[in-house]
Amino acid sequence: MAATKTAAKPAAETGHTPVEYLQDALAELTKARERATGDIRTGIDSAIERTRDALKEAGTEAQEQVSDWRGTLEQSTDDVRRELGILAVRAQRSPEALRALSAEIRKRKTEIAPSK
Repeated sequence: MAATKTAAKPAAETGHTPVEYLQDALAELTKARERATGDIRTGIDSAIERTRDALKEAGTEAQEQVSDWRGTLEQSTDDVRRELGILAVRAQRSPEALRALSAEIRKRKTEIAPSK
């Protein structure tokens, strides 16, 4: 009887972030590499290296983008900052994320308006 292999679900369906999805793929490639020989092993090594390089590059680009956004935000008016905050809250998809935002809001509120 032939073994069947199910296709991997897209990251959006598994609840994984794209980085986690790629890390899982790297782990699978590493396992396959251990069983492979010759040209197949060389090809897997190459795929692993390219994937790691892509992850590093994506991380660098994301950090640069966040830095740019911070610079823009620092120059924004209070109205713009408030609207961006509202959008950030609405963009959250889990109660955990909303709790983290809530905790950060309470912390920031005490920093800028300490109770007497």
